Amino acid sequence: MSFEEDKKKTLKKMCFNDKSDKGSVDEPIKSLLDKINKLEGYYSTSSCSGRIILIKIPKSGSKKEAEFLYRTHEKAKASEVITVIKKLLNYKDKSVWLRQEPAILHVASRTLKDASKLLRIARLIGFKRCGLFEVEKRFILELMSTEKIDTIIAKDGKVLVSGEYLKVLVDEANKKLARTWEKTKKLEEEINKFSTKK
Repeated sequence: MSFEEDKKKTLKKMCFNDKSDKGSVDEPIKSLLDKINKLEGYYSTSSCSGRIILIKIPKSGSKKEAEFLYRTHEKAKASEVITVIKKLLNYKDKSVWLRQEPAILHVASRTLKDASKLLRIARLIGFKRCGLFEVEKRFILELMSTEKIDTIIAKDGKVLVSGEYLKVLVDEANKKLARTWEKTKKLEEEINKFSTKK
């Protein structure tokens, strides 16, 4: 299958069934993805604009058994997080974590030269965790920013932090989320610069 055929097939699938667990493209990153997908040498395969979550994890640590208690791809509200936290006394034998995760994009490129160009730009902007993770059938890039919070909130039905600390934690998570959005906007600006070049 040619690059063009693969691109058309992948983007068609994403229009009807996004691969993310949310099931749709995040609004803060939609414009960036549209610009990437209009370029001849690239297309997106999956993405996340960054998010804040509360996740319940069993003692086994199994991802399949983990359960989202709260999830937003926008800035979180401390009051909503605290409301969820108040219900945690019901979760015996499980731990609950608050996580703020950065933006991540998976992008296919036609050539190694195309891949190198986008990697170089992304790194300069601040996407420090970047690289190629597939090179046989096509070149797939992973672009990931570094803003992150990952901390335990409750364990075995006991809340481990105060309401005041949760407010501070949510505020810091929102700041980091804003920083990851700044980087995706800068990436969009850079793509605008070279997308018009022949």
